Amino acid sequence: MIIDPIDLKLIRQLEMQGSIALSEFVSKFHIDTKQVLLRVKNFEDADFITGYGLKIFVPAVLGGRWWRGCIFAESALPVEPEKTIPYLEEIIHNQSFPIGVAPNLSLLFYTQDLKNSYQVAQKLPGIKYCEFYKAGEYNVSVPRILLKNDWQAIAHLYKGKLNYQRIHSILDNPETDDEVRLAHLIWHRKNRSGVVSIYPNFNWSVIRNFAHIHFAVTTKMRMKDLRKYLATLGLAGNITSRFKKRFLQIEFDVWGFSDLQNVVNALSLPRRIALEGCSIAYKNKIHDEWLKRFISEEKS
Repeated sequence: MIIDPIDLKLIRQLEMQGSIALSEFVSKFHIDTKQVLLRVKNFEDADFITGYGLKIFVPAVLGGRWWRGCIFAESALPVEPEKTIPYLEEIIHNQSFPIGVAPNLSLLFYTQDLKNSYQVAQKLPGIKYCEFYKAGEYNVSVPRILLKNDWQAIAHLYKGKLNYQRIHSILDNPETDDEVRLAHLIWHRKNRSGVVSIYPNFNWSVIRNFAHIHFAVTTKMRMKDLRKYLATLGLAGNITSRFKKRFLQIEFDVWGFSDLQNVVNALSLPRRIALEGCSIAYKNKIHDEWLKRFISEEKS
């Protein structure tokens, strides 16, 4: 599969916001409705988007004090975190070279016990090392009550093939009673009171001309000096966290081999920067098996 910069902008919006209304794509990127639908359908037909999964804003529905946690891990074997992390939301796999300089597994989830969640993650079979971060904190004194019909409408999303055409129809032109309910329940920029989101599963490995790469470096340069150095070279690299308190992660969108060479050369030139390895985006999977069971219990 070959993509272009407009494709990438659409992908990033789907990645960040999930069930985004078609009208927002059209107004933001100045392309017509037909082109948006065609591009997203191409993602689906090429198995770049391998399906869609549901996320629910757990704190709003259950109430109480919650944290959204993120675990960056180094795994040596296939890991099954869904068996021990109860409110797991997303599993992100990267390909790392060499193993140990960048995380090759990331987990997003909700928890009411940060310490216990971290301990559980450390003991997962296949996990050699992990780091825990708080991505959000919530304290909801009055949870939002969803009616039985609301849960039934959410459950119906799992029936039949869920694709962007159907998501667009629900958000922009709901027709049935279920779709009207869902239009009020699904979160997007124009409906911030929503509690449900629909996100794609991505298989980045099918894209032939693009890769999102985290380069792991060690350096004595200060952050602001490193940013200035990258800027002088015209490189739009986003400096993120350190892994194992040592390997600084700098992420780039790389278009083709020559672009990769430019980034590698830039990171290898200064004496105060050592390029130690990298990780490449591989697959994102929305984990909603627990949510399916939860919905089934609530609607019955």
